Amino acid sequence: MSAGAWRVAGGAGAALAAGPAAPALATGPAGSALPSRVDSGGSRFLGVDLAWAGRRQSGLAELSAEGDLITLTQAVSDDELLGWLRPRAAGPVLVAFDAPLVVVNDAGSRSAERAVGHHFGRFHASCHPANRSNPMFADGGRAHRLALAMALDINPFSVGSRRALEVYPHPAIVMMFGLPSILRYKNKRHHSFEVRQDALVDLMGRLEGLATAAVPMRVTKAPEWSRVRGQVESATTKAALSRAEDSIDAVVCAYVGLYSVRRPELTAVLGAVNDGAIVIPVTEAVREQVLRDRERGWPASMLDAAD
Repeated sequence: MSAGAWRVAGGAGAALAAGPAAPALATGPAGSALPSRVDSGGSRFLGVDLAWAGRRQSGLAELSAEGDLITLTQAVSDDELLGWLRPRAAGPVLVAFDAPLVVVNDAGSRSAERAVGHHFGRFHASCHPANRSNPMFADGGRAHRLALAMALDINPFSVGSRRALEVYPHPAIVMMFGLPSILRYKNKRHHSFEVRQDALVDLMGRLEGLATAAVPMRVTKAPEWSRVRGQVESATTKAALSRAEDSIDAVVCAYVGLYSVRRPELTAVLGAVNDGAIVIPVTEAVREQVLRDRERGWPASMLDAAD
């Protein structure tokens, strides 16, 4: 059994999935000194699993600079989201949105989405296209509006103290835990209740195992975590699972933000600054592929290798 990508080999939360796994991310032992892109002391890391439209629930999570989960919750409207986000984003902050942050193309896919499909399609982790022919993105999209409302820098290569990133949990989870495919916890027609529940329980166990990772996250520090776990384990309907899913994804988003600061050399930026870029943690092998593709003209780079 191989260790998960951001965990210590043989430590708590070892990989749960059977069968061959993708290469795990390279990490040092827990507590070891790791390079950091910026001094994140005092920073907050916020995760937003954002519904594209304002009629559905979005998940929210907050991590401390040390990786302690402070809280997780849900909101629906922009006003509710900003009511939660603004007080937490008043100082140094990195907000990681699972939603398109920059959409300028009138049709088709963004370069970010094509690059994600190129690198992660084999894991079934491609993403839906975003373009301005979709009324939800006619003005740039909801994540863009929220980031502007908080005056956040949306350049993924920025080293400013208040910024936003676009992230994508599916490939992040594959890379985090060395999985051969995505975990099928999303509310899709072909995902049965049992498959979704098992996948969510699996994911929560893996996230709990990150307490011993080289870049640690301690999800059980938040009282709400045990409530959400109980909600998943006792659920009897898909709707009950969906009420928990968004908050769990938000935790993944916040952790990807933290990881991008701690390990920029293992964080890919897929796409282009001017038309949208998705930030994803990667293995050493995928890092090398990204850098080779960059030389061939693909819109992709590593966070520590900007032009």
